[in-house]
Amino acid sequence: MRHPEYDTVVRSVDGRPELRRVAEVHEWRIEQELDSSRLVISMVTAGGEAQSFLVALADAQDIGDVLSRKAGAACGG
Repeated sequence: MRHPEYDTVVRSVDGRPELRRVAEVHEWRIEQELDSSRLVISMVTAGGEAQSFLVALADAQDIGDVLSRKAGAACGG
């Protein structure tokens, strides 16, 4: 098992390898902001740190589309 925070290498958006400090997500949830169409995406790391992000509906759709494509490619589909 890895430490909750560690360094890893990703392929950045410009295609070059880039070192990133990352934390594994232990828990996540998506909730709707009251009286708004925006969403709040909250994540808790394996180390217990929590962070919430306010996301516009169009951006949430884009995030979902990218996650779907990346997950499909990682699973061979």
